[in-house]
Amino acid sequence: MAEEKTKIALPEGRLINESLFVKDQFDEKATPRYNVEVAIDDEAGIEALKDILFDYAIEKWGNEVEDDFNNGNIILPLLDGDRLAKRREEKGKEGDAYKGCTVIRAHTFFNRNGDDDAGGAEVYDEQVELVEPVNKSVVYPGCYGIVGVTIDNYEDSRTGNHAIMFYLAAFQKTRDGERLVTVSDSSSLFKPVGKAAGGRKTRTRKAKE
Repeated sequence: MAEEKTKIALPEGRLINESLFVKDQFDEKATPRYNVEVAIDDEAGIEALKDILFDYAIEKWGNEVEDDFNNGNIILPLLDGDRLAKRREEKGKEGDAYKGCTVIRAHTFFNRNGDDDAGGAEVYDEQVELVEPVNKSVVYPGCYGIVGVTIDNYEDSRTGNHAIMFYLAAFQKTRDGERLVTVSDSSSLFKPVGKAAGGRKTRTRKAKE
C-alpha cells in the first residue's frame, strides 16, 4: 500500500511568479512542470508552518532529528525573502515584493493531463470555483492566494542532509493586489489609432512664393 502523503494549505501569500495554466518552459531539457512562487508575510503564520514541518520531520525520521531541525541541518522549502530581495537588487532588479517575507516555491510532480496538455494544478477563485484556462487572467503576479501542497522529502545529494519539499497541488486566489510588472512595459512605443488618435488630419497646401 502506497504511503499516504501529507497535504496542507499554506498561509495566504502574494503571488510573485506562476505557471499554473501553461507548462514551464524555462528549461527545454527538464520535465515540464507547473509552478508557483509566493511571498508570505513573516507574521502570517510562518511559525505555525514550521511547527507542521517539525512534526513531519519527527514522524519521518524519528526523535533523533529534533536537534538537526532546530539547528537548521534539515533543509526546508522556506526561503529568506530579505536575502532574495538583496540578491535581486544587486542585479538591478526590483526586490520589494520579497522583503519581510518567507518565499515558497512549489511545482507539480508531473503534469496531471500529460506533458503536452494544458491544465496543471487545480486553480480556484475566491468562491472556490474552478478557474478555467480561458479565464486565467484573473490570476496574476501581485494577487493574493493560498497554495495547497503535498509535503515530501529527499536526501540532499550535496550535503547528505535530510530535506523537505513541497509539491504543488492547487492554488486559490483569495483577493486582488497591486499587479507586479514581470516584463518591460513597451506601450510607450505606440500611439492610439483611428478615432482615438484624433481622426484624419486636414492638410492645406502652402502657397508658392
